[in-house]
Amino acid sequence: MASRPRPLPLRTPRVAEAVAAHLRLRILDGELPDGAELPPEAVLLQQYPASRPSLREAFRILETEGLLTVRRGKVGGFIVRSPTPDTAAYHMGLLLHSRAIPMPDLAAARNLLEPWCAEQAALRPDRAEVGARLRKVNEAAAECVEDGPAFTEAAGSFHEALVDAAGNQTLRIFAGMMEAIWSVQERGWARKAADEANYPHISLRRSVLKAHDAIAKAIETGDAELAGKLTRSHLAASQLYVASDEAGTVRMLDEYGMPRMGFGTNGSPSE
Repeated sequence: MASRPRPLPLRTPRVAEAVAAHLRLRILDGELPDGAELPPEAVLLQQYPASRPSLREAFRILETEGLLTVRRGKVGGFIVRSPTPDTAAYHMGLLLHSRAIPMPDLAAARNLLEPWCAEQAALRPDRAEVGARLRKVNEAAAECVEDGPAFTEAAGSFHEALVDAAGNQTLRIFAGMMEAIWSVQERGWARKAADEANYPHISLRRSVLKAHDAIAKAIETGDAELAGKLTRSHLAASQLYVASDEAGTVRMLDEYGMPRMGFGTNGSPSE
């Protein structure tokens, strides 16, 4: 059991920021695990020489960062939320949105990272199992090929699995964040295209499935060069719709300021 932290001598005029910094470190180091309840206010006031208003300001700082969520009701309190790739992707997406990053720009960055992920997946010792898993994801997408928006989401799952198969943890996080942001844009496009009866013909969807299957087989056989080449070619063809010159810029929020799509749990925005 972790020893109780000693009170810190806080000499900074921004006491709330200092308290938030120490609590943040305890969360990131796992001393305060994800899903745990933050110690009661009275206990924290004993641990930190701070006033109640400063302590509550520290809570607000961490809540803004997504590291704490408020539990409402009679038994209220703060719940610890560890950072996740989903929340990181959302905030990265907000940054791209605020900079009005053009969709072709996002697509170009994706085209650099994802083929590399495919190459790394093909070099893994367990590449046969990785390729088999990717083919199962592709088979699931084939089951909804007649429903445009559903197919877009299912096909996106293949790319998310491909990035996850890279092996390198840092690469998986960075590429996964980009893939999540791309998926938000792609799903928004798919819904709009379906509503306007402009979604690509089913023959093109079947071409997507064939491309995915070829990538999975290249990984399964350990052909890293082919896996990267096929992924690069597939992305160039499949992104023409979402990243056209008329596609506009990256958007994470709608006109009402609400998240366009969800990312998952642990405090992430939801659809």
